Parts: sequence; structure tokens; C-alpha cells
Amino acid sequence: MPRATASSSTTKSRRPTTKARSGAVVLSARGAQPVSIPVGRTVLTSVARQVGTARSVIENLGHALAETRKTGRGVRFSVEVTPEGTVRIVHPPENQDVAGTQATERTPGIGLARAKARGEALAASILAREDMVTAEELARRMGTTRVTVNARRHARQLIGLEGATRGYRYPAWQLDRDGRPFAIIPDLFTALGDSPWTIYRFLTQKHPELEGRSAITALEEGEDRRVLSVAASIAEGTFA
Repeated sequence: MPRATASSSTTKSRRPTTKARSGAVVLSARGAQPVSIPVGRTVLTSVARQVGTARSVIENLGHALAETRKTGRGVRFSVEVTPEGTVRIVHPPENQDVAGTQATERTPGIGLARAKARGEALAASILAREDMVTAEELARRMGTTRVTVNARRHARQLIGLEGATRGYRYPAWQLDRDGRPFAIIPDLFTALGDSPWTIYRFLTQKHPELEGRSAITALEEGEDRRVLSVAASIAEGTFA
């Protein structure tokens, strides 16, 4: 995963008594030429306070650029900045997961309402996939009851995804060969937050730290510690 670092310097103008502050955000990744983005000192300070958010903005920009190159059409995503200094992605690129669209529910506006509708449509399409099963089906595969499945979902021991009309659906791949949920799931909720959609996105994405494999594949190969390390890195807003 790319690494973002920040540096600052002091440059002198023509008048020796005046000093202008400047800095740079440096993006680097293994096997790639580092990229230095010049920014003002004030910008650099603000970004340093929102490292995790800056990472999200850069990632969404990267996804948008990749998508527009792939499809030949424009791609939009929206960033909201509040007076308190909170920054969040309220409308991720269309090829992104629905986890980033939840904030639109609290913000009025036609554009955001459309973004919410697209997020709901994407959620519905995901929930309709063959690897998404009902609580009853998951209980059968686990050799337990629907009540137990619901209880384990509430306890963050199972990933249950909720849509607008289909109710909860459970990814069948979260069970190991013995029909037991991956033991790492509660730790992922602790590291990444309470949103099941965030956990779903993390597990289904391919990660450079895992040699380009998805976290699911790594778990199936017994690499729980490496997967948790990647999750912790993401939660901390680092690019390691």
C-alpha cells in the first residue's frame, strides 16, 4: 500500500525579513517512483491532523482515476468538510463499496439523495449474490439455530449485511472448512469499527501487503495475524 509522508521547509523571499512557509506531501510505494506534492504549511498542518481522512481521499481519487481510464467516462466523488474540521467521503466513486455512502442519509440535497439511491442499489446487488445466505441457511451450515446466528451477529462474531428490502444476509465465506466463523471477525470489528459493510469491504478487497490477495484468501490460508496487521494499519491511517 502506498506510503504518505509529510515534510516541511522554510523558503526565503526576495525580502530577507519575510519568510514563507512551504511543505510537501510525499507518496511512495515499493517499486514506484516517489511523488512529491508541494503544499503550503497551513495545508500541511491540516492534513497532518487528518491522516486517516487524507488517506481515504487519496484512495478514492485513485479509484476514480482508474475507473475513468477503464470506462472512458467521467467519475465523481464528493468530500464533505464540516466547520468542526471533520472530513468524510459522502459519495465515493461508483465502483466503490456502499460503506462510504452511509453519511448521505444525514445530509439533504438532490445530489446526495441520488448518491444514497446508488448506494442502496449497490447494496441490493451485493446482497443478491449467490454467496449471500439467509440466517436460516447459515445456521444450517454451522449446525446451529437461527437464534444463535442472530445472537452472534449482535455480538460482532458474524458479519450480517442489512439492505433496504432483503433484510440481513450473511456471506457464506466467513465460515471455515469446519463450519465455524473466522475467529478473527470480532478483532476486525474492534480495529475497523462497527459497520459490517466496512468489514465486508476490507475482506473482499485485494491488498498489496498480502501480495495482491484478498483478506479472505489470506484467512483461508491461515494468515490471521497478517490480516489483522493490515486492518490495524488501515485503522491507524498509515500507508505501510
